[in-house]
Amino acid sequence: MRRTSLLRGARVRARNVWHRLAGPPHDADYKTVWNRAAARNAVDAIFTGATAETFENSGRDDAGRLLPLVRPDSRVLNIGCGIGRVERYLAPHVGELWGVDISGEMIARARIRLAEAPNVHLRELAAREFLSSFDSSSFDLVFSFLVLQHLEKEDAYLYLEDARRILKPEGRLSVQFPNLLSPEYSVTFTEDARLWPRNSGRVRPYTEPEVRHLLESAGFAVTHLSVEAGRESNAEIYAQASRRK
Repeated sequence: MRRTSLLRGARVRARNVWHRLAGPPHDADYKTVWNRAAARNAVDAIFTGATAETFENSGRDDAGRLLPLVRPDSRVLNIGCGIGRVERYLAPHVGELWGVDISGEMIARARIRLAEAPNVHLRELAAREFLSSFDSSSFDLVFSFLVLQHLEKEDAYLYLEDARRILKPEGRLSVQFPNLLSPEYSVTFTEDARLWPRNSGRVRPYTEPEVRHLLESAGFAVTHLSVEAGRESNAEIYAQASRRK
């Protein structure tokens, strides 16, 4: 494992902090919620409970997870780049790296953070735009960590479906989802179920069969799926997939 249990555990600690950062409720759209959270504390909104050190370590580790999937000339896209947590460490290893985010506040901070990375391109997405502004069959790798978990499952599916469209025939996908069956996310789910109104940026956990089915339904062939440790047990589901012909 690349990470310590403490590092992974930062993702699910301080649930109430997220609700405070994101502000009110379920009727706020994704853009409003994430702009508000970014303005208050972008780092904590992305990686709840992280220190500056653990935040950077997580970006470095997730970039390392992707290195076997890229070449020096690869064209890569990150769904939900935030302030460029992963981009800072992945950019030196690829030809072109695109980061997209629904939050203009996040993108503004990413531009500052990544000002010295000329091969990184950032784009704010419009509501319900998904990846429609990108050409079909134009990327070697699409990835998304700590992002799809904050979307309604139907919207996560639409992002995956669009990711398949923009990948080259030999392109790869790498994604992460929280594991509903782990103690920490099971507790988070049952506690959030009692909250009303529910925040649109809340975490939606998945099971392994759900992740596999979602990817296959979106047109992918799953090549690797692993469940990795969090604070107490197997908290994070990581999947790699290839575009099905």
